[in-house]
Amino acid sequence: MENSMMEETNPELDSTVKFTYATPANMLHNQVALPQNPMPIREWKDITKEFFEAVQELDVGELQHVFLFGLFEAMSAIEMMDPKMDAGMKRNEEPAPLTFETAVKSGAIKLNDISYKDTIGLMDSMYACLVSWLEGHSLAQTLFTCLYLHKPLEIQDQKLRAFCCAMLKLVETIGKQIVNVKVYEEEDFQSSTYGYDLCSIFSYSYIFTMLKTAEDDLIKKGKEATGELAEEIQGVTARLKFTRFFLQVLVTVEPRPESETKEAEINEIVRLLGAAIDLVPIIKRTVPLGTQPEPDSDVPNPIGFSLMVNQRLLPPTFPRFTKFRERSSCYTYIDELVQRIKQACKVIHCTNYHQALNFFLEFSKKAGACLLSRSILQHLFFRDAPNSNKIFGYNEVDQLLKKSIKEFIAPPVLTPEHPLYANPMAKDCVDSFFFYNQLTFVSFIEICGYNRARQRDKLAKLLDGFANLQEEAERVDAFFHKYMKSESFDAPKHLGCFGTWVLYYSLRAMSLYLLSGLELELYSVHEYLYIFWYLYEFLFGWAVSALTRADTYLNDEDKFLETRNHAMTGKGKKNKGANKTKNKKMKHHTREIMYNQALQNMCGGYYKGLAGFLQEERIPQPLPMFNNEKVRYEHRFAPFTELTTPPPMPYYDYKRMELQLLRIPSQDLFLHAAKHFHQARTLLEAIPDPDVEMIDILKIAKTNFVVMNLLANGHKKDSKTPPEFDFSLHKYYPIIKQQ
Repeated sequence: MENSMMEETNPELDSTVKFTYATPANMLHNQVALPQNPMPIREWKDITKEFFEAVQELDVGELQHVFLFGLFEAMSAIEMMDPKMDAGMKRNEEPAPLTFETAVKSGAIKLNDISYKDTIGLMDSMYACLVSWLEGHSLAQTLFTCLYLHKPLEIQDQKLRAFCCAMLKLVETIGKQIVNVKVYEEEDFQSSTYGYDLCSIFSYSYIFTMLKTAEDDLIKKGKEATGELAEEIQGVTARLKFTRFFLQVLVTVEPRPESETKEAEINEIVRLLGAAIDLVPIIKRTVPLGTQPEPDSDVPNPIGFSLMVNQRLLPPTFPRFTKFRERSSCYTYIDELVQRIKQACKVIHCTNYHQALNFFLEFSKKAGACLLSRSILQHLFFRDAPNSNKIFGYNEVDQLLKKSIKEFIAPPVLTPEHPLYANPMAKDCVDSFFFYNQLTFVSFIEICGYNRARQRDKLAKLLDGFANLQEEAERVDAFFHKYMKSESFDAPKHLGCFGTWVLYYSLRAMSLYLLSGLELELYSVHEYLYIFWYLYEFLFGWAVSALTRADTYLNDEDKFLETRNHAMTGKGKKNKGANKTKNKKMKHHTREIMYNQALQNMCGGYYKGLAGFLQEERIPQPLPMFNNEKVRYEHRFAPFTELTTPPPMPYYDYKRMELQLLRIPSQDLFLHAAKHFHQARTLLEAIPDPDVEMIDILKIAKTNFVVMNLLANGHKKDSKTPPEFDFSLHKYYPIIKQQ
């Protein structure tokens, strides 16, 4: 075989090449001159009997492993030409799928004078296919099953032609939005267009003109129509307007070279979204006026669709069934999508990193599986995504981070009134710190754009970045502390400012990692004890400590500025202004401290309540032969091992705590849990202007307080029924139920 390959690349070789094959015995000792590229000589032998004899040596369910054909190949293998396994195979008795040409020739689809009833049905079915595509299905099995989208320029009907061209432009624009940001995985989105033309010859302005012309023509006809015909015309017009507004929003959001997210641009987007939202009730009301899918049929619309037309474009794999949304459900999804995009526009008001991170985390919870709205939010914030060098296209990331740390803890080196601020060496040190470490903070925000399951995987990798960041922050703090000590500045000392700021965000990433496991249902109930123990004893406790330290630094800085201003001016007006600044900062950190203390008490309540259930043997344990708690513990907290602060807690520390805890009577443990829930309730009720999440946690704390009090008083004492943990009200903090 090597000789044959050499001859193909070198024509100067002899025209005949000698081959040696594993052939019968009379040919083994002779080399036979064969013509170029000969067919190998094979001797076939029936091994059926030997095969079945060998199979007898295998037990039931046992497989023979061959190095070249392992489990991966076995699971990926498909049987070619089998309609049940090969997506590109069809049975002989099945008719050939309709294409655009055959459908036009047979009269299955019309190109002109399409009724308003059929137009509404086609538009609704195309939007249903669009939603299915956004949910992760391929274009070949959703939108491109509509034959009208294959050759929209041949459609003579003005309204349908404009809509089909706009729909293809929507596909192009949405694809750009999602692919450019790169916060999706293959299970979220399929970007392949399978070679279809997306009206690339037309500009966006030309598409808008087509839609507006069709709308104006329909408005004129609607004035003359009455009854059901007028309703149908209104329904078609509303769909054309909605498509135009939606496409304009996506085009406006789409980043351009050196573009900026300006407030005027955001206001225009919000105006267009508001106009689109106003059209949704009209669209929903006129859905029944269009042609409807046939009963027990998978085809989105009886006219203009061919489900098998793109079957040969799909890779040879198991046939996948595409479930299209119902039309009313489809428009509900689109309405919520538009609302989410409108909510994303509020990111323009985030002026520092802390606000931006909170906004992204909250938006991620609400957006859920909607990839498009998450991608648009990333585009609005990182205008040059995925490069992410500037915020809103004009604000450098390091400047945003400097503002954030200044408002969080006010390090002396970033305070203009401090002598260290004007020092060139100190300035270079700070600039280098943010320049080389800003990627970790940017990645934290970018992670919020992924789906919830992928966020957990990304957070585990992000913690490695925070481990390095903590070391850098310690070096910077040590340098400034030593420098200020040598210079004897009469000003607040620099003691761990950068380290405290980095620690706070490290703790947030760690707590999110653990809590997301509850949301994704990754933990068994018998694992809840050490999860809530870690959150209670370490993560939220350290977070409260970091916030308290930051609050103290802010107070010291305010006192220094107040004393300095008083010494320079002697006027009370500036003192009053400084007090206002102090109260504002105290109020902000006081709210954060109280909220983290409430969450710490919530976790303490679960932790001690679970210990009580464990002592009364109400928590089912895995079988001893399958149980290795040390392995599970180390696996759950493996991403924390690289961090130096807080130090990772080894398994034997947890076991020592557990042994001490289980010596306490169960009723006392339930009483301690009730006290924790009561304390959380008291703190949450004291927070001014609580948000929706705080109110939900408050309801959970009240309910769990009652349950723990009942158990402490002997309720269901002899019952061995496991408790139920209801996560319906909150994804992280369940309601405890004991039947």
